[in-house]
Amino acid sequence: MHFWFYRGRYVVMDYFHYTYKHNHIDFNSDIYKVSTYHYNWHSGVEVLILLKGRIDMSCNSEVFTMEPLDTIVISPQVGHATLALEEDTTALVIHVSKEFFQYFDPNFGMYQFVLRSDKTNRDNEFFTSLRHRAAQMMLLMVNSESSERQLCLESHYLSMTSDIYREIDAAKTIPVHTKPADMTVATFDKMITYIDENYKQKIELEDIAKIGGYNVNYTSQFFKRQLGVSFLEYLLRLRLREATVRLANSEDGVAHIASSCGFADIKAFNVAFKKHFHTTPSEYRKQAKEMGRKTKLHDWKEIISTQEKDIIDILQTYLPYQDASINKDRLEEANQKLQDVREELEMVVKKLQS
Repeated sequence: MHFWFYRGRYVVMDYFHYTYKHNHIDFNSDIYKVSTYHYNWHSGVEVLILLKGRIDMSCNSEVFTMEPLDTIVISPQVGHATLALEEDTTALVIHVSKEFFQYFDPNFGMYQFVLRSDKTNRDNEFFTSLRHRAAQMMLLMVNSESSERQLCLESHYLSMTSDIYREIDAAKTIPVHTKPADMTVATFDKMITYIDENYKQKIELEDIAKIGGYNVNYTSQFFKRQLGVSFLEYLLRLRLREATVRLANSEDGVAHIASSCGFADIKAFNVAFKKHFHTTPSEYRKQAKEMGRKTKLHDWKEIISTQEKDIIDILQTYLPYQDASINKDRLEEANQKLQDVREELEMVVKKLQS
């Protein structure tokens, strides 16, 4: 059993789900099994680190695959969605309030940015440090029982957010809406909500276009521009993710799951499932049952228990990290010592020659 200091009192925490508020520091964090698929955006900055498995991320008109160690930092109001490509895909997410950054930069709410790692840069200074800070924060929240640990947590938080702010300076943009008739976030949100609530039924693009009051072609183009995938692909992913949850958590037959999730027949379900997950529904169910991970549902997330040792082990692998500034100081110190030795040797040589 673990405790976390929150607003002046210790609270029992058995799962990786935390909210922290102290003075101007305000964030929440989770470690969860990536199981549902829905398009969403947040009022704060999202930091997502993939701990296990692989996901397809739709974000900012792009679709890309994230692998373990990969990290993405997303600004407020930038829509995104994740699709797990493997069973037991696990992510760490931290949401930092927009107001925290606005405390230092009043214009922060106007910025849009996406910072993401891949195989070319996932081990660079910024992303390595980000993983280190995030892991330290999660482990401190699991084990924290003292004010000293609270101070340590806030130190890592401030280092992480300052690194993020410094990194986004070159990547940020300030959107200029030059088309008054362009679809608003609120309208698109209505469309997404309708799909999320009715994806098990037959839905046509025409139905979605009517909700927004736009023609089908414009709705289709805007959908692809926002999500990076077509309307039909988004609908398919919602149905597949619902199917994976039922395969892992129920004894329903595969054919029943296929029909109840909106698939025309079991053949269409099997083909789509194999294409996205590279395994059959039956094999996926077997793997999920063997895993037996302890979770609890919070909103749409399956939050993972703090008793899951392999997750703790993964977080601890992110700890052996040393700030580059420390290495730089040590290098400069060593160079200075070397210079001093050279000067002493030169003096000795001069004395011997005289």
